[in-house]
Amino acid sequence: MKLQRYTHNPILKPDTARKWESGAVFNCGATLSKAGRVYLLYRAVSAGYTRKPAGGGYDNYVSSIGCAVSQDGINFTRFEQPVIQPTEEWERYGCEDPRITRLEMDGRPWYLITYTALSAPAFSGRGDRVALALTEDFRAFHKHGVIIPDLNDKDAVIFPELIKGKIVMLHRVAPHIQIVYFDDLEQLKNPGKSFWREYTAALEDFTILKPKHEWESSKIGVGPPPVKTKEGWLLIYHGVDENHIYRTGIALLDLDDPSKVIARSPYPILKPEAEYERVGDVPNVVFPEGAVVRDRTLYVYYGGADKCCCLATAALDDLVAYLLAFRE
Repeated sequence: MKLQRYTHNPILKPDTARKWESGAVFNCGATLSKAGRVYLLYRAVSAGYTRKPAGGGYDNYVSSIGCAVSQDGINFTRFEQPVIQPTEEWERYGCEDPRITRLEMDGRPWYLITYTALSAPAFSGRGDRVALALTEDFRAFHKHGVIIPDLNDKDAVIFPELIKGKIVMLHRVAPHIQIVYFDDLEQLKNPGKSFWREYTAALEDFTILKPKHEWESSKIGVGPPPVKTKEGWLLIYHGVDENHIYRTGIALLDLDDPSKVIARSPYPILKPEAEYERVGDVPNVVFPEGAVVRDRTLYVYYGGADKCCCLATAALDDLVAYLLAFRE
């Protein structure tokens, strides 16, 4: 089974009229508001970056995070200014790849945003940290800093429900995907040094997915926050092969114990085929970060070739039925 691309992709392209998003807009997290609106948070880069002489990325490359909203999940209106941008030392080289989780706490919905904060230049492979921001209304955003210190870490997502009273997060210390549990929001924001020291010492115990197939042989990473279904948590993730091609995979996690993998497709459900996925700042990339369900249809929002934002869909029930054929 494959996701079906939206006919008029990309849904967002760089806007040359706005300097902060004139070079690239991609890797978009998504969520549904209580009113049914779809909010996207996307990574944006100003034009003017230059390719490094030896390859392997760009110089003068700093990301911020923009916001867009839609009534139908397809046609989006962008905010005029970025909503999260580098203002602190720990993110001075960029705010990248936001994911959004709507989580009910204290009787009201909060939107928890995990993103990659860069304290070293992009593409350097160092200084990547998981940071957290919160908003109630997509107007005021409150940063809470780096929440996984001293670990080169990316692709962190929070489950949209408490599980056995805990806040649960997936993240990626390459090349595997790990799970971590927090007692409450305060512990998520301020876990203390001993929490992560003890966790890191037992990292293998918290590893739930490892590269398994050729198309994901180099590394894997979580995509959007898991989607709850009757059969389990639907996890969409990316896999990277030895040729640096990014594809999209799916797995199903146990509802009560998401460290248990119930099923996992041996085949990708999306791979770079369209020109906007094959040609861009980083070619051959489909990078899912957002997912919402509308009328039993799964809308998956993804970055194409580190240049644009795209949409692909599938019938949620069909996708889960397909996945159950690969029970582990």
